[in-house]
Amino acid sequence: MVTKTNFGAYALYTIEAGELAVSITTLGATVTSLRFRGRECVPGYDSPEGYLGGTAYLGAAIGRYGNRIALARFTLGGKECMLPANEGPNQLHGGPNSYDKREWSAEVLDDAVRFTLSSPDGDNGFPGALSAAVTYSVRGGTLRLDFEGDSDADTVYAPTSHMYFDLSGRENCREAELQVNASHYLEVDAGLIPTEVTPVEGTRFDFRSARKIGQAYDHCFVLDGETACVLCDGGVRMTLSTDLPALQVYTGEFLPAPFKPFGAVALEPESFPDSPNRPDFPSTVLRAGEHFHRWAEYRFETV
Repeated sequence: MVTKTNFGAYALYTIEAGELAVSITTLGATVTSLRFRGRECVPGYDSPEGYLGGTAYLGAAIGRYGNRIALARFTLGGKECMLPANEGPNQLHGGPNSYDKREWSAEVLDDAVRFTLSSPDGDNGFPGALSAAVTYSVRGGTLRLDFEGDSDADTVYAPTSHMYFDLSGRENCREAELQVNASHYLEVDAGLIPTEVTPVEGTRFDFRSARKIGQAYDHCFVLDGETACVLCDGGVRMTLSTDLPALQVYTGEFLPAPFKPFGAVALEPESFPDSPNRPDFPSTVLRAGEHFHRWAEYRFETV
């Protein structure tokens, strides 16, 4: 069942099925609420002003490029593309005033809502006019996201979802148990730009067996399969599966008030950061005329 209400000047769609109810606003195609068996599992603002003024990307659909591009530039087809930097010298999550701050169109599809956005050629420096879409659907205890995109010129495209999770409501994700299906992670420099692919064995990044998160992370894990991670806390287990190659784990230590440090953990299924500058990473090039489609599923259950 899908219902529509107002969220300030924007629309809010709530999809309910079984024990799961998910609310998404047309502002940033953002998940404002995710309730499993009546328990709120994601932080969110009460009004559009919080999202418009916020810098944490709470629950938002991210584009054109999730995570970071070094020095806010890359070369495609022999042409250098200059991007506006919004994190020191680098670009983060598509640049300033990007997809998370924009109003998307919405279409109800039975037990799903499809959000679409037109991104013009040159938008935040990216080539090609891009038609972006993300479809949210709920079946039983599973939320599924389908990311799509079409461009009229060669471009790079790497969308993600920036949902944060607090399954217990205790506002301390350090106590949550996390298992990540990754035998490697990306080491980063001081600007959080990847330097090399490194085995997790013998490091604090080894989450191949479930354990408490324990400390701060803002790192990309190289996934070994479609079951990306399992998060357990407060008697709730969430299993995240995806066909994207990586997972960013961010413990939110830089979240602004009223969200406490370590209150929730962002689990972002994604492409590798800085792929446009790293030919050794999986390509994020979307060719003109090709159709982009990737998916992520979040399954909730009690334990």
